[in-house]
Amino acid sequence: MKEVSSTAIQQKEIDFKKYCNQKFSKDRKGKPIGHPKFKKRGNKQSYRLSNNNIKLKNGKIRLEKIGYIKVVIDRSIPEDAKYMNVTVSKNPAGQYFVSVCVECEINQLPKTHETIGIDVGLKAFLTPTIGDPVANPRFYRESQAKVAHLQRIVCRKVKGSNRWNKLRLRIARLHNQIANQRAYFLHTESTKLVQQYDIICVEDLNVSGMVQNHKLALSISDASWTMFMTMLAYKCNWYGKELVKIDRYAPSSKTCSDCGWVDEDQTLKDRVFACPICGLVIDRDLNAAINIQALGVDSAERMQRERVADPNEASNNIIVTC
Repeated sequence: MKEVSSTAIQQKEIDFKKYCNQKFSKDRKGKPIGHPKFKKRGNKQSYRLSNNNIKLKNGKIRLEKIGYIKVVIDRSIPEDAKYMNVTVSKNPAGQYFVSVCVECEINQLPKTHETIGIDVGLKAFLTPTIGDPVANPRFYRESQAKVAHLQRIVCRKVKGSNRWNKLRLRIARLHNQIANQRAYFLHTESTKLVQQYDIICVEDLNVSGMVQNHKLALSISDASWTMFMTMLAYKCNWYGKELVKIDRYAPSSKTCSDCGWVDEDQTLKDRVFACPICGLVIDRDLNAAINIQALGVDSAERMQRERVADPNEASNNIIVTC
């Protein structure tokens, strides 16, 4: 017990108590929490230290019971920031990372007074009401043949041997590369939207239900819509923007954005929306994005009127569901 830091053991005790409070709480909402599991050697491993004795200077970080270790700093930490904790982790590819959590003030972005509606999909990753659609990069699909080739080779090796371990690391590095490419793409697109628009309107998708379709499950998982929505949510919260989620059951793709006629016979194969009432012919995804923006802006204006009418009601939640 003396060989490791005492704060690491104390932190695990705190985490376990939080887990028990969340699992057995009667007022807890959301998905049920499963039973705790032991960590596996092939999975991500990590431990956390409190803010005691955290020192970061001259390209080195001091960890308790270890000493100073050379690190590559990817971003600068403000001088007035308050250190909270540090987490040391190792991913399945054998790479080590140290994450320093600090408390600092985030400056909000200037207002642009612009709104936008977004429809996410598989053919185009997102179709905005303003600008050109963003193509779906399909990072895993592009590397799927290489992953399958390595997996066929590793299945013929003796599990636990040196060659098996080398191939396991190659597969882990390839998956890590795909995940990094996807994260960089999602961060880039979400940051652009938050910088350019004050109100971002999206659809509240039931992704967990959509992946039950085995023909589209891999493509939906590769697109990572949930991660994209999560990035939009916390970035809007940080920088003073507003993310509006419309009802998932709203017929945004089946409703004409010009006259409001609803096409009940529309299927996924219909990529062009043609309205027999007003004669509008428009791309299906663009039509959905326009309807999402109209519903989202109306909901945002209604919520703004309610906040003005009741100034005593404080709300810190940026995400609005209508």
